[in-house]
Amino acid sequence: MSEEKEISVSGIGVSPGVAIGKVFLLPREEVVVEERKISKSRVASEVKRFLAAVEKTKKEVGRIRSALKEEMGEEYAKIFDAHLMILEDELAIENTIKAIRQKGKNAEYVFRAIVSKIADSMETSSNEYLRDRALDVRDVKKRVLRNLLEEKGVGLSRIGGKALLIAHDLAPSEAALMDKAKILGFATDVGGRTSHAAIMARARGIPAVVGLKNVTKIAGMGETAVIDGSTGKVVINPSQKTLRFYEKKRKQIMAHEKDLGDIKSLPSVTVDGHGVELSANMELPEDIEGAIGSGAQGIGLYRTEFFYLAQSRLPTEEEQYENYRSIAERVYPKTVIIRTVDVGGDKFASYLGTNKESNPFLGWRGIRFSLQREEIFRTQLRAIFRAGAKGNVKVMFPMVSALEELRRANAICGEVKEELIKEGKAVNADTEIGIMVETPSAVITSELLAKETDFFSIGTNDLIQYTLAVDRGNERIAQLYEPFHPAILRALKMTVDAAHANHIWVGVCGEMGGDPLGALLLVGMGVDELSVSPFVLPEIKTAIRSAKYSELKELAEHVLLLSTATEVKGAILERVGDKFPQFLICNI
Repeated sequence: MSEEKEISVSGIGVSPGVAIGKVFLLPREEVVVEERKISKSRVASEVKRFLAAVEKTKKEVGRIRSALKEEMGEEYAKIFDAHLMILEDELAIENTIKAIRQKGKNAEYVFRAIVSKIADSMETSSNEYLRDRALDVRDVKKRVLRNLLEEKGVGLSRIGGKALLIAHDLAPSEAALMDKAKILGFATDVGGRTSHAAIMARARGIPAVVGLKNVTKIAGMGETAVIDGSTGKVVINPSQKTLRFYEKKRKQIMAHEKDLGDIKSLPSVTVDGHGVELSANMELPEDIEGAIGSGAQGIGLYRTEFFYLAQSRLPTEEEQYENYRSIAERVYPKTVIIRTVDVGGDKFASYLGTNKESNPFLGWRGIRFSLQREEIFRTQLRAIFRAGAKGNVKVMFPMVSALEELRRANAICGEVKEELIKEGKAVNADTEIGIMVETPSAVITSELLAKETDFFSIGTNDLIQYTLAVDRGNERIAQLYEPFHPAILRALKMTVDAAHANHIWVGVCGEMGGDPLGALLLVGMGVDELSVSPFVLPEIKTAIRSAKYSELKELAEHVLLLSTATEVKGAILERVGDKFPQFLICNI
């Protein structure tokens, strides 16, 4: 139990919004398993008991899947296909049966040991996606054990009224059963952006923060708390001043959301008629519903790392093709921009050889990896070009830092298309090929790069990090990560001007475009497209539709003459503060 003083902790915001209420601390329900010796005469019946528990668990998971499909659709129901795959995994099932027979131990003891080992290895992975899947494995393990022991879990049924749910973790099956009428928001010690709890929170509009490490030790049952899913902050025992701040923010968000529903079908155009294409970022197949439902004009960034990080082997051409084709068909005739794999940096897959480096963000990643592992690159390009036969798919290369890289990648694309045509495969010969501008060298040579590519998409996250030499994950210097730094604004303007001088379009797919005030400034600089999280897209559209392009252009020209980030933010407050007060509470 924490002391009666305000404590603020930060994690990963995975579902936007503000929730204020009393804490319900969900205890960790451990299934107690004892080791028992099984006589030879009872081995057969023990194996039968184990298989019966597995079948019972399959039916339980099947019922959850069906209920979720009826409520939210097939895309979300697919979450539980992973659980069914675990229950049908021959290695886990056969090894358990083999151990029961050879060791003469009870099924629950043997099964727990085998599956725990699998989950432990996933949990210690440097790959966020695999760490999140460890929760799926543990969820299945717990269900099978309960069925073997004929126990029933209590879980979320303990929650009587409205509360903030705080837990060490939230199993996917628990997340699927979350009642929005009871759970105002939730926060967990562990988890990531791709965890199924995070996906379900976003789908249900429940504010959520994960990866808080020790929030269950800080928060106490019944204490007042705030969960801010937009910023990733949780405040325990907030002061009256803090409560007033978040209550104001919560009311503004609620009032604002009422207006956002009607704007989804409206065009993204300024008051004086300047159009800006507004697209959505996505990284998991489950994100497609949210992207389409947000009113996006297309998918401006589809991160394909999912295929490479979600498994321990290379994805096949057919697996990738089916996924890309499905997404392209679902958004047709709108466009989807598929970014080639960007492993490395903070995304590792040991079977690819992308192990931890001493300075991974400056290491073997992005297009550097693809050009050195050309067989992987060619397989992915084949799948992308085949999926884009109807003409609504574009290709984008990450982490380009030199013209030689772009030329080599373009040459490989040409060779791959020729191969596919010779094989009689349908492809679009005019598929647009672009690059992400996220390194200072790409900015400085943008005039050269623009002559040999079809579009630019500025990745502001890395561009800011590299330009300012700031690791934004380092708490000591995080305050130096400043999107409104004059160096960043000048880099952005240089890139936009280079693109337009060479008659290509330029977009932004980083977080700066997902901030309303940042988006307005980017529009004023002449950016043609913004690709943002589906959750903030209606808000960005509202900002664009409420502004005059002529005024935004004047604002951009003005701030480019200023010397510090403080001066830039002051100018933004002065010029648009009275027009967009709903955006200023957190963004400046």
